[in-house]
Order: sequence, then structure tokens, then C-alpha cells
Amino acid sequence: MFCEYCGDIDGDETGIDHDERDCPRYDTDNGTVTIDPDGLADTLQAAADGSPTLRAAIDLLLDHGLWVKRLAERHGLLLIDYSGPAPVAYGIDWLKVVQALEAKELPASSGELRILAIAASLADTAARIPLGDAVSGLDATNLDRVLKAITAANDRPRAR
Repeated sequence: MFCEYCGDIDGDETGIDHDERDCPRYDTDNGTVTIDPDGLADTLQAAADGSPTLRAAIDLLLDHGLWVKRLAERHGLLLIDYSGPAPVAYGIDWLKVVQALEAKELPASSGELRILAIAASLADTAARIPLGDAVSGLDATNLDRVLKAITAANDRPRAR
């Protein structure tokens, strides 16, 4: 079952048959939990410092421009701390992103999905994405973004 509030698709977080009354991401005072995309972007960048591959993945998503906003709306794909007075997103659950990609649960164009898949592959070595499949069909702008990210992940300057 897919929960419209948290995005949980496999029951790992909340149980297989939960609804908004059981969902930890549902706030009964004002609807769903809101994650600010700009704040999420800042948090993701700060969390990526010190890891060239994670930084490359986050920068690819930010450079692309759509995915951070979309991920802010898909709580089930984020790592969220609910221990404080307000929920705080502190990262992306890359394996859940890969599962959602494989299950074709993310509404996006094929190019957008390829960008997210490549970012997941850069961020988490457990996310096995075939590079040939991922780069085929990318337009020149997105291919350039991917090449920039791969170079950054390698922690080397890009040759021109």
C-alpha cells in the first residue's frame, strides 16, 4: 500500500496497512508535514560536505533543479527526524529512491528519472544503476550535468 502522506511503499516504516491516523508523518493539526525545499537543499549540501560522491549526487539534483522540490513532497524518500518539536529532514534514503525508481512510482520524464537514478548511484554504492542505461537518451544539458557530477565524485577537476 502506498501512503499518500509519507510515501511509504513497503510497510517498513509504518506497517503495511496504515492510513493517515497511523502515519507518523501526518500532523492532525494542519494536514501533512511540510518540508521546505530550500531548507532541504541547504541541509543536504551541509550533510554532503566531506564526501565527494554524496556532494556530487546532491549537486546534480540541485543543478537539475526539480528533484529537491519533488523529494521535499515525498517524505517516504527522505530521512526525517521526528524526535523534536517539528519534523526535520536530514537526508535522502537512497535505497528507497532506487526502489521507487524500479517500481516506476515516481511521476517524471524519462530524463528526470535518469538524473535521479544517477544521483542515487553516486550517493550510495548499494544503489546499482547501469550507467549505460542511465545516460542513454539524456539531452546535452543533462549529459553535461552528469559528466560534471561524475568528475566531482572522482574529486578531480574536469578536463576541457
